[in-house]
Amino acid sequence: MENTELARTVYEALAKGDLDYLSGILADDVVFHVPGRGSLAADYRGKDEVLRYLSRLLDLTESSIRFEPDTFLSGDDHVAAILRVRGERDGRILDDRGMHLFRVADGRVAERWSFPHDPYLNDEFFA
Repeated sequence: MENTELARTVYEALAKGDLDYLSGILADDVVFHVPGRGSLAADYRGKDEVLRYLSRLLDLTESSIRFEPDTFLSGDDHVAAILRVRGERDGRILDDRGMHLFRVADGRVAERWSFPHDPYLNDEFFA
């Protein structure tokens, strides 16, 4: 699978809440870097931690969280997704832009860095 298509399928599977599919495209030693100072900010290491993080995102937003990529920029082992992030939680609305940078190894997501446009907005939304 091409790197761009791999990144796109991450967002599609998350929108469906299909963590089993996501498990199959994550490297065993995957790392997700989530910036900020909020309750979700951390480096999640290993497939189990990353899947728990993604499950928590879905739970906290009652599965309303959506990552809507506008543009993909792809290289040999990296792909960047410029995207819009939307969600609802306890009557609050998240509507932000940002970027995810994926490192791909052996056809699987090995690492992801998240760069929200407004990290404080994200911290407050998930507080």
